[in-house]
Amino acid sequence: MRLQGKRAVITGAANGIGRAIATTMSREGAAVVLADIDSDRGQEVVETIRSADGQAEFIRTDVTDSSEVASLVEQAAAALNGIDTWVNNAGSSLTEDLLEIEPDQWRDELRLNLESHFLTSREVLPTMIASGGGSLVNVSSVNALWAIGETGYSAAKAGLISLTKNIAVRYGRDGIRANVICPGTIGTQRCLDYWQQKAGALEKLLPWYPLQRLGDPEDVAWLAIFLASDESAFITGATIPVDGGLTAGSPLFGTL
Repeated sequence: MRLQGKRAVITGAANGIGRAIATTMSREGAAVVLADIDSDRGQEVVETIRSADGQAEFIRTDVTDSSEVASLVEQAAAALNGIDTWVNNAGSSLTEDLLEIEPDQWRDELRLNLESHFLTSREVLPTMIASGGGSLVNVSSVNALWAIGETGYSAAKAGLISLTKNIAVRYGRDGIRANVICPGTIGTQRCLDYWQQKAGALEKLLPWYPLQRLGDPEDVAWLAIFLASDESAFITGATIPVDGGLTAGSPLFGTL
């Protein structure tokens, strides 16, 4: 198993991509702590992992609250006897067009999708450094790489790439590797609900993707596993799309 002996914390782990990362990491041998604000779903994931003989705990956490983040790191380190893998996955798009965003909404967007990653990274890095290093995996978005709307979310996710690069450069000497995953449109339940409420929108979206499909949560999970594993020991400061070729270009241009 690729993560045998690894001790991982995954935020936003009750649903979607975070759930896939947590369950797949467990199958690959990691002991995992799941953090989320959704206690019912989070505990359900833990029970699923335990029923497959995995080691898992759930800690309800609002990652925008610095005191709750500090408690999460303390509890997770105690439960796992250390932390060497941290996946920042929690986040969500809250706004759309720039001219319709109020200042408080803008701040909420950055607080959830960027500041929370600062809080968790600042809190967990000393623990990881003290134990000899580890892997920090931040889940951004293709929105960070090109302009496709959702202005506040996109700005925050772009800022996350810069934050991650700074961590990689500053703390590489301490054994810390920090990398970014940029998913495209992933077929989580929330995503499917969003696109299906717009009649015909999903059919219009798929042709933009060279692979002509949405991603699966497991498509992201397998990259997170690689970045957490010793297989990626010389990879840090990287930004890696998992987007079916979307940011490489669109086949639609060939039809013009």
